[in-house]
This record gives sequence, C-alpha cells and structure tokens, in this order.
Amino acid sequence: MAETSDQVKMSPQTQSQDSPSEGSTDGNEEKPPVKKPSLVKRLWDGSGLNPGMLMMMVKGALPPAISLAVYQSTPFADVYSTIGYLVAIMSVLSFAILPRSKFIQTMLFNIIGVSIGAAIAILEIYCSVQARAHTSPPTKATGNGPSPGAKVTTYNSSASAVSAIWLFFNIYVVNTLRASRPQLQFPVIVYSIFANVASVYAPNFPTMVAGIAFAKRLMETFFTGFAIATGVSLFIFPVSVRTLLFKQSAGFIAAAQGTLKAQIAYLQTLEKKDMFCAPTESGKDEKDIQQIRHGKDNAANVNGSAEARRLKAAIGALGELYGKMHTDATFAKREMAWGKLEACDIDELLKLFRGIILPMTGMSSTADIFQRIAVKRGWTQRETASSPENEKGRNQWNEIMRTLHDPFQTMTETMHDGFQHALYTLELAKSPKKQKANNRSNGDGAAPNDVEADAGVMKPGDSGYAVYLTKKIDVFYEQRKTTLAVWCRQRGINMDANPFESPSQTDLNITTVNAKRIDDPDEHAKNQRQLYLVLYMEFLLWSTGRAVLALVHFADKKVEDGTLKKNKLISPGLKRIRKWVIGSLKIEDAGAEHTPDSIEAGGSSIYSGESFRAAKDPEHLPPTSTWQRSTNVLRQFSGLLRSPESAFGFRVACATLSIAIVAFLKNTYVFFTEQRLVWAMIMVAIGMTTTAGSGVFGFFGRIVGTAIAMCTSLVIWYIVDGHPAGVIVFVFLFIFVEFYFVMKYPRFTVVAIISIITQVLIVGYELEVKKLGVAVATSSGQPYYPIYLLAPYRLACVSGGMLVAFVWTFFPYPLTARSQLRQDLGVSLYLLANFYSIVHTTIDLRVTGAEGNMESKESPGRKLQKARDKVYVKELALLTGLRQHSSFTAWEPTFGGKFPKQQYDAIIQGVQNILNYLSLISYSSNHFSHDPAASPDKATWLQDFARLIGKLDATSQDITSILSLLSSSVTNGNPLPPYLKPPPSYKLSQKLEELDADILSVSHIAEPGYSAFAVMQIASSLVSDELGKLIDNVKALVGEVDFSFHVVSTADSSEETLLGKDGPKGKKD
Repeated sequence: MAETSDQVKMSPQTQSQDSPSEGSTDGNEEKPPVKKPSLVKRLWDGSGLNPGMLMMMVKGALPPAISLAVYQSTPFADVYSTIGYLVAIMSVLSFAILPRSKFIQTMLFNIIGVSIGAAIAILEIYCSVQARAHTSPPTKATGNGPSPGAKVTTYNSSASAVSAIWLFFNIYVVNTLRASRPQLQFPVIVYSIFANVASVYAPNFPTMVAGIAFAKRLMETFFTGFAIATGVSLFIFPVSVRTLLFKQSAGFIAAAQGTLKAQIAYLQTLEKKDMFCAPTESGKDEKDIQQIRHGKDNAANVNGSAEARRLKAAIGALGELYGKMHTDATFAKREMAWGKLEACDIDELLKLFRGIILPMTGMSSTADIFQRIAVKRGWTQRETASSPENEKGRNQWNEIMRTLHDPFQTMTETMHDGFQHALYTLELAKSPKKQKANNRSNGDGAAPNDVEADAGVMKPGDSGYAVYLTKKIDVFYEQRKTTLAVWCRQRGINMDANPFESPSQTDLNITTVNAKRIDDPDEHAKNQRQLYLVLYMEFLLWSTGRAVLALVHFADKKVEDGTLKKNKLISPGLKRIRKWVIGSLKIEDAGAEHTPDSIEAGGSSIYSGESFRAAKDPEHLPPTSTWQRSTNVLRQFSGLLRSPESAFGFRVACATLSIAIVAFLKNTYVFFTEQRLVWAMIMVAIGMTTTAGSGVFGFFGRIVGTAIAMCTSLVIWYIVDGHPAGVIVFVFLFIFVEFYFVMKYPRFTVVAIISIITQVLIVGYELEVKKLGVAVATSSGQPYYPIYLLAPYRLACVSGGMLVAFVWTFFPYPLTARSQLRQDLGVSLYLLANFYSIVHTTIDLRVTGAEGNMESKESPGRKLQKARDKVYVKELALLTGLRQHSSFTAWEPTFGGKFPKQQYDAIIQGVQNILNYLSLISYSSNHFSHDPAASPDKATWLQDFARLIGKLDATSQDITSILSLLSSSVTNGNPLPPYLKPPPSYKLSQKLEELDADILSVSHIAEPGYSAFAVMQIASSLVSDELGKLIDNVKALVGEVDFSFHVVSTADSSEETLLGKDGPKGKKD
C-alpha cells in the first residue's frame, strides 16, 4: 500500500509505552512549565488545515484560473468569443477535486449529457426554424449572435412558443431523472445549463446553419471546460479513491484505539462507590453544566458521566466512518491503480473492520445497561442510594469491576499494540526506525537502552507478533476465572472443581452457603442477570481481541504471500466493469459528492428497495392477457406522472419558465438579453432543492455567498487596477480560500460553488471585454457595464433566480425538510424490520446447522451474510443523514404548533440502539456454529445447547411485523392501531432450564458458547425495552386509533363526551 504510506500522518502511538495504561510520572518530579503555543499555531490548529486539504484547495482553484488565463490568448478568444466565460464555469462544475474514479464517472455522465443536450438542442432549433418558416416570410440575419457564425434575426412568436415548450419539457424530464437517480446530480445541472442557454437563443436563428454553428460552439465550450478540469484532476495532485480509502482505514484504526481508551476509562469509573449517583454541580465539568442549563441533559448523557458520553461519541464516529468507507470501497474496487492490495483485499479489510466494530459497539452499550440497572434500583437518586440494600448491590459491582481492572487494562493495551502492528505491516503508517534507539545510545545525551530489559520483548511491527498477540489473548481468556470466582464467592457458591481447568468434567459438586437463596426464583433470576452481564463484558472484550488478531493475521499473510512486497498494476475485471455499467443508471445509494442537495441538507440518498416503493394495487389484479399487459403500460405512465420525482421535475420546469418567459415575449426578449437573465435561470437549475428546509437555509446562504462574491470581485479587479495577470492571480487566491469551506464544511458546498461561479461571471466578463474590446463584446446585443455596475447587477440577477427557486419550493405546497425527515424515518424503520428479519433467519439456520459452507457463495449463510452487511451499512448511512437532516428543521418557518423534534430524535436514537443490539445478537450467535475457541472437550455442551434451542421456538417474527407497522404509520402519517404492545421478552433461560436444569448451570460458565448466550440474552432484552420506547414515541408522533366509549352522567356539566374529555387520540380516527 505504498500509495499512502508517505501521506498518512498518524499520531505517535507506536510503542506500548503509548498505550492507555502508561503516561504516569513520578509525583515528586516537577514538570516543566507548559509553553503556550503561538497565535499562528493556535489559528492553524483551529482551522483544521493539513497538507492534504491545502493541496485539494489548490486543485479546486486551478481550473477556473487556467480557463481565464488561456482566454487571454488571441486564438482562443477568437474561437470562443463572448461565451468564453462558460469554459471557466464548466471547469468549476466539473469538480476536479473528486477522487479519480468518482471524477471519471461524473465526467462520463457530463459528456454523455452534453452530447444528448446538443442533439436535442439542434432538434429544438430545427423546430423553431420551421415554425418561423411557416408563419413569416424568409428574413435575413440582422445581428451577430452569441458565438461566431451564429447570426440572429428578429422576433417570431411561433418560434418562441416552440422553444418555450421544448425548454419546459427538457427541464421537466431531466429533473425528474435527477430526483430519481441521485448519482446524476452534477450531470443534470450541466445539462440544464446547456438546455437553458440553447433554448433562449433558439427562437432567434433564421436558418439551421446558424443554429448548428451555435450548438457546435456551445458544445465545444463545455468540452473545453471539461478538458481543463480533467487535466487538473488527473495530473495535479492526483488522488484516487483507493488512497482515500486507505487513509480512512488508518483513521479507522486510530479511532478504534481512541474508542478503546474511552471504553477502559468508562469501565474504571464503575469501580467507584458513587458510580451511579448523579454528580453534584461541583462534580460536573463546564460542558455538563451548560447542557443542563439549556435543557439538554437527556438520556444520551448516561449517568451524567463525561466518560460515558465520550465512549458513545467515539463509537458513533467509528460507525459513521465505517459507513463512509463502505460507500467509497465500491469506487475503489473499480479503479485502475498502481498499488499492492487488490479489490478482494479491500473486501476482506472491510469485513475485518466490521468484526471489530460490532463487539466494540456492544461494549459501548454497557453504559446503557448500567444506567437501566441504576434507574430500576434507585441508585441514581441520592435519597435512596444510601439504603443498606443499595449499598450492598453497588459494593458487589465495585468489587467485580475492580477484579476486572487489571485483565481489562492489559487486554486494552494488547489490542492497542495489535492495531499498531496492523498499521505498520499494511504500510498505513511508517514503522519506527530501528536506528532511533542506536542514536539515543550513541549521542544526544540520552541513556543507552537496557538490552536485558528489551530482550524477548515483542513490539508492533516485529516478525511473529501474531503468535505473541495470541498468547496475550489466551492469557486474558484464562484470567476470566478470577472474576467469576469472585462472583461465585459473593453468592456463596462453592464447586469441588474448577470448570476452567476441568472443562470435560460436567458432574461438579456445587454447594451454596445459603440454600434458601438458590431456591428463591427472584434471587436466582437476579443472580443470573448479574452473571450474564459479567460474561457479556468479558466475552465482548475477548471477541474484540480476536477481531484484532484476525486483522493482524491478515496483515502478516499479505507480507508472507508477497502482496506487499512490490507495486503492481491493478485493474478491474470485466465482470466488475459490467456491473458498474449496468448499475450506474439504476437507483442506488449516492454519496455526498454526487448529491449537492443532500450535502446541503446534511444527508445521503439511500435506496431502500423495491418492496418499500411498490405496493400491490387493490384495484387491479396482475395482468394476464395480451390486452391487459399492453394497457398496463398506460397505468405505469400515469404512476410516473404522479410520483414525487415527477412533481419535483414539474416544479423546476415551472420555476425555470417563470424566468424564461421573459425571453419568449416580444416586448421583453430584448430586456432579457441585455440584462443577462439567463443566469437567473441557471441559478434555478443549480439551486432548486427538494425540501424547503434546505431551501430556506440555501436561499439565505446563497444570497450571502453571492453578496460576498460581488464584494470580492470588486477587490480582485481594483486591487491590481484591472491588469489581467494580477486579476487571474487574485481569482486563484480567492477561489483557493472558498474551497476551504467546500472541504471543511460540506454543507456549504452549493453556496461556495454559486459564490465561485458568480465571481467568475463578473471577473470573466470584464476580462472578456478587455480582451475582445467593447465593440465585439456588445455585438451580441448585451450592453457593456463597468464592473462597479456589473457586480450589483449580477447580484440582483442571481438573487432573483434564487428567489424564484425558493418560491417554487413552497408553491403550490411546501416540500418541507420535516416531511422529508418523516419519510426517511419511515425508510429507516423499514430497513430495521428488514435487518431484524435477516437476523431472525440467520439464527434459525445457525441453531439448526443449516448455514452450509460459508466459503461457498451459494450457501444460505453466505447469502444472508451479504444481505445483512448491505442493510447494516445502508441503515448506518441513513441514520447519520437523519441526525443531520433533523438539524435543518429549525430553518423552516413554523405555522401552527411546534415541530416535535424531540420525538423524532428519540425515534432516531431508538432505531440506532436496536440496530446495534441486533448486530450484537447476530455476531454472538455465530459462536454456536463457528466457535473459534471450542475444543473437543467443550463441544458436548455446545451440541446439547443447540439441540435444546432447536426444540424451542426461540425467535419470533412479531418484531418484524411491529417495525413494518411503525414504518407504515410514520411514512403515511396514519395513527397506530389500538392496544399495540411489543411482544413480551422471550424468557429463553427459563425455557431452557425447564428442558434441562443443568444446561445453564454455573459449572458451564467456562464455555465460550455460554458467554455468547449471555450476550444474546442481554441484547434481546435491550431490544424489547427499546422497542417499547419506540412504539411510545411513534404513538406520540402519529397518534393511536381510539374506539373506547365512556358512560357519562347527563347531570354532569363538564364537556366530557363519549370520546372522553380530550376527544379522539388519533390523527385520523
């Protein structure tokens, strides 16, 4: 992976001394005073700038600067004349900073779109010329057109009407496609610009010769801009998606190391006596106090603990990064590159990362579990926390967590170093120089290394480190008996043999100090839950270690088989290319780079599947005869016309024609040309959004951005007194700064692009006049304006276009971000139901042993694994977008009651929690069929356990039905049916003990499958709890149908009716 080894900058966590346990110093040693960083250093750190970002900012600013520079060449200016500024505009819209494969895909779509646009433009010109020929006598050209050879003539109403119809149809069709295919956002914008420019000039061409000359020159202008952007993209600081993916991989490992630190920090807080008590005002940090004062101390702030919040934030960031890596991996596998790891290696790497993130997510849920325990037992209230029973319960947990301290600390350090080994071996980070130790011993005044102390110590990056890591993980596995022995001692349980040391001995003589306690069902259930939680934490930490070990084995294998020895040409196979071509025009998930609307709204476009979009028609059976099948096409066409995508296309077409109508009327078409209102139309194409929330934000943001562009244009021009060389240099510098906001704040991408385009329009026109002369520049009918007049006119023109787009976003009814949020939330619930159904089927197959050979792509288990991973990544991406989308609801004007943002946020968090718990259930159930630690001695219990599980109906699809019902209610805004409750938590432990009283005995706690079962039990109970909360929150959102009747006294003067005092509960009773 040499392509990233010298670019990725990692934190200096290279040796075990940097691991979480180290860093302490002698308390008597005085620390040197910390030097305050300089102002420049603080500004640099605060800006978030790094060399990679600076290179991308330079790369983004180069295409428009080059376009303006080449226009100063006389041959170039003679060819492109008064439309030369479009070269710079197209170079900006080509988005040269995209990674290579994404840029090439977008550029291919741009070229195809412009080619189709040119063909349709010629057809439109032909229709206009024919309309003129059939309604007026032949006329000669009366003036120069927008490009050389494209002469224009006088106004003709028929030609204008035909062009208006073509424009409306063109914009409608292409924006309907834009709404249904998010990956075509940028190509559609480019196509719309071509269609707008061609349509407003088409009525004025007297002959096809002039029209074809114009269409040809316009296409050449667009392609020239594309060519400049392509050259910059491929040759100036070239960046591939593979490079980004490997940087993200290094970032994932660093984030996982940070999550491990946050995890161990939180677990160590559970050793304190007041671990569950709400901290006092003096015990909170400043952030906690501010959140409480502003009413933000919600359920996410687990027991008021800063450590718990950091753990939740760390695992959330890790999941978000993993979701983005999955999206980028699709493009990375399509790239042709000079590197080391191939597409199959990228797949394997993502699979290993998934194996790491799942148990870490489960460990982060420990905070939720302890919070539930604390609330249920009254440990969070200082009034009840000091009772003797609660004191005893907390002391038990304190003792357990203290026994876990050293093993957990050691295991965390081991995993930290394992991650470092993977970084060095996969060349994601530079391995520390071996000469460094020699340099310290030979000079610099440092003490020489202790050779005896270093002898036999294995360090990350050393050969054979995997064997050392395996031993460390095995040691942790054996250390579990210490904690469990403490737990047994607390309960007065004695065994005449150790189950860890004698796994084959099943007839252990178990005695208890207090026989009454073992017979008490409540006490037995309480002890069992506590044991399960201890096993839960140990199993997940051990599983994380096993996942890190698998990553280390993968890295070492790539070294052993020579993959990382040297670079080679990597190219996608024909099958992958074919899949890309077929899938490029299908509905698919789109990343932020391809969806400027979604960037601004803070989300991504997620394709949920045909079963969510298509509904069975209750008025029509499936067609059977030839007549039914042929007429069914008409119904499909009408269905397309009433779709949301068609509605959006219609809005954009109406908004465009609201401005373009000025160009098609006799009394105003000259005014349209003189004032360059075509750019107001183009701003509609760029700025029209699918929701009002981003529309409000975008409207004000774009107006501010355009105003800033106007001011900077004046600065650029006058600071060098209009000298072209100086102007071009300052254009580059200002666009360089503006691309900082594109890189740092993707939400402002569209605002920044419009600001850059406005800047190029103003300055480019003045440079054009300076090069061509006023006479040539005004020959097309556009008067010359000095820059101090042109800049405010451009501001007014662009602002007018933004206003029209804003109005048509709300008219005739608003496409609000709130309604879009509700629709996306319905999709999220649908995907969650889908995910649960897949997990349910997976567990059934694993229990019955019907998964098949997981190495075969045709086996049921392999197919389910692929479906599970696909839905999981979709849900992660959608939840990230939902959280960001929710923040945009504040920008929308509110009429009537407030928007229930709190309920929406609670539902989003509930979906996230259930997704995590279901993933954990699927992960842990894998140990029933593929137990990595099972030995022949332990296989007997596992077989007996699977046999008993097979006798029970241990899983249920009721949850799938409820989640589907919640999805439908949220999507359509219908109230829930009455008396809807979550299915009761399945008491699997009790059912198993009824079949075999010994199957869950303490004598089997050494079994890895026993720990996996404990994880499943806890996770399934958490799913049940979260599902109840989810139903309550959805019920608060959409209501509930109420059929209840109340008998009231006629003498009662109150307003109570048969429906009760509050009237109907549902929205649509």
